[in-house]
Amino acid sequence: MNVNYKELCNELFGTTDVEQLKKIASKVNKNNNRGVGRKKAFTSEQINEMREMQAQNISQQKIAEHFGTSRQTISKYLREPFYDKYGMRIDFMYKTSVCTTIFVDFWNEKIKITNKTDDILHRAFGVNENPTWDDFNEFLADRCFSKSRGDKKSVLRALGIDSYDPIQIVEQTKGKIYGDSQWMRFKYAAN
Repeated sequence: MNVNYKELCNELFGTTDVEQLKKIASKVNKNNNRGVGRKKAFTSEQINEMREMQAQNISQQKIAEHFGTSRQTISKYLREPFYDKYGMRIDFMYKTSVCTTIFVDFWNEKIKITNKTDDILHRAFGVNENPTWDDFNEFLADRCFSKSRGDKKSVLRALGIDSYDPIQIVEQTKGKIYGDSQWMRFKYAAN
């Protein structure tokens, strides 16, 4: 099948003049209908608005739709940085929602938390807004299998752990407990 491209251009664009076709093409490219290319940077006001929407438990997908961008881009803007010497960040999750963010400083044995929900049943430390290191260790132990479990050694071996260490256990199991929809997501500060 032979196609006469001049006739086709004239039929589609009303002209065969190369300069006019270039102008039409530049108008189409400016519209960027597919949303390709570098994404626009957001202002600090827009980022604050994103954080306010997140605090109201609006999903990242809905925030992305509001700002006309992708969920991944919104996720990058809402990602919490590490603070000071905190080497680990734990997101305590309920299904796909972050309920509490825990920043852990193992060297100084201290933690900092940010609750992301008003539902105290889904928070890592319930009503406790300022948990201690002991509270953190108790929290970890509650997300592990019992220390007095009969087959503890074989379970530890299956997890690739030498001794009963709650932090190592929850890192391997994601802190999941049978019949519970809460779990942990771990992130580590770059060295």
